[in-house]
Amino acid sequence: MLAQTIATNTTAAISGRVIDAQGARIAGAIVTLYARAPQLRLTAVTDAGGVYRFANLAAGEYLIETDARGFAPAIAQKVSIERNSGVTTLDLTLEVAGVSAEVVVTAADTPQPADEVSKAITIITERELEERDEYSIPEALRTVPGLRVQQLGGPGTLTSIRSRGLRNQDTAVLIDGLRFRDASTINGDALSFLSDLVVTNTSRIEVLRGSGSSLYGTNAIGGVVNVVTDEGGGPVRGSVLTEGGSLGSFRGRATIAGGSAENRFIYSAGVTHLNTARGIDENDAARNTGGQGRVLFQLTPTATLSARLYTADTFLQLNDNPQAVGTLP
Repeated sequence: MLAQTIATNTTAAISGRVIDAQGARIAGAIVTLYARAPQLRLTAVTDAGGVYRFANLAAGEYLIETDARGFAPAIAQKVSIERNSGVTTLDLTLEVAGVSAEVVVTAADTPQPADEVSKAITIITERELEERDEYSIPEALRTVPGLRVQQLGGPGTLTSIRSRGLRNQDTAVLIDGLRFRDASTINGDALSFLSDLVVTNTSRIEVLRGSGSSLYGTNAIGGVVNVVTDEGGGPVRGSVLTEGGSLGSFRGRATIAGGSAENRFIYSAGVTHLNTARGIDENDAARNTGGQGRVLFQLTPTATLSARLYTADTFLQLNDNPQAVGTLP
């Protein structure tokens, strides 16, 4: 009995309701909890009564935000949990319209509210990606101020990103905070792979404009693009998308995410396939099949075991342009 009591009191929890301005409870809202040290991101989905809960939390400082369709994202709130504090109750209110402040991790390599970031940063949310029906990461970046995205042809062709007029290799690309690059190139940048980055299971894209070399190396002189994938957690959920169009184009995507044991075990996965059979001149075939997966098991409130998988298989048919004319006399 004594051992069980001690184990119960060494962890804490955060619980509450997500409501609108009139006090009505919102079901299906996504609540995200960020731990500053150690870095951890947990996700929960409110039930039919608008209730969310995060259990097995260690003492420390957290940031919490929520989002739901039809509402503006709530301003991120700070929550401090003391040891043996039990359940902390925090109700979150969503407005139909208003100014939102998201949590970002790229600016300082730790979760921060956007209003605490001193650098120029732009966040492209999952909702924006869906509303704009973006199929690739470079295409989604075209609306970001200070970035120039250039693509030399259709899907799969050479793509470059320039931040604030600097060179192609001066913009670092990260996936879930991990440096993404082609180590075989002279500059060690991600230029060779930019055209292969498609929207698979993307939660948001954070774009830092300005030097980030102190955190992310020499390729971050001009800026940083951090692609953040879905962490999983909460009830089991998923989506399936299929599209087709002219020029023999087809796109399919499937995702799944969820958690169990009060989110001590969380997972997410996604696969996508993009196929262009013909192209403009009947000679621009391109194919891209990719996948992403993540599992995390929370051993203790301060220790986690996780694994990530990223994979892609691409094919591109190159045009013979200009046409070879042989040896001139």
